[in-house]
Amino acid sequence: MKKKILLVDDDQDIRDILRLYLENAGFEVLEAENGQEAYDLLGKENIDLMVLDIMMPVLDGFQLIRKLGRTRNFPIIFLSARTKVEDKILGLNLGADDYMDKPFDPSELVARVMAVLRRRPEPKKEEKTQVKNGSLVLDRENRQIYQNGQRLDLTAKEYLLLKKFLEKPGKVFTKEEIYEDIWEEAYVYADNTIMVHISKLREKIERDPRNPQIIKTIRGIGYTMVKEEKNE
Repeated sequence: MKKKILLVDDDQDIRDILRLYLENAGFEVLEAENGQEAYDLLGKENIDLMVLDIMMPVLDGFQLIRKLGRTRNFPIIFLSARTKVEDKILGLNLGADDYMDKPFDPSELVARVMAVLRRRPEPKKEEKTQVKNGSLVLDRENRQIYQNGQRLDLTAKEYLLLKKFLEKPGKVFTKEEIYEDIWEEAYVYADNTIMVHISKLREKIERDPRNPQIIKTIRGIGYTMVKEEKNE
């Protein structure tokens, strides 16, 4: 699928030449002639990168990037005839990924677009909203766990523990990695915190907590959740 680039510049000639170069390089190109038009377009389109002029009517480049705030999830290359160091610093501090002075060589801009996109990590695959293992179902969106259709009454740590096991059933977790992940501090060997929480968790999910069939103890190592092969 072609990467989508949004060109935002009030100069039609610049947009025309950049469109030509970017399309020849294999990109899909969208255009806006000011910041407000770009902002409205972003409400309807997902893009991979924005080439953004600073000096524009209605809404300039700095104002647009401020208006987008944390909702922005794409890189930006600023274009500007303003060559003051202060302007470049402001643009970069606002979150720009690169900055080019006007006039510029369109082929260099295309090279910079490619370089910025290469540096961007690929978006993570969307996690499933629900994860099931046997009688247990993790609802990530609502931060709840159900057993046989009934919501479990869990403390915050119990939820995090059970979530960790449900996300990787069959994996053996050491006490150290469990503690440092859930409690977010260094593990103390003699600490029985994990054992106490596992014991309370078993009382809530096991038919016979003294003979657990869901969360097993791996002696000398840690714990694992038994993986159910059929989760239909």
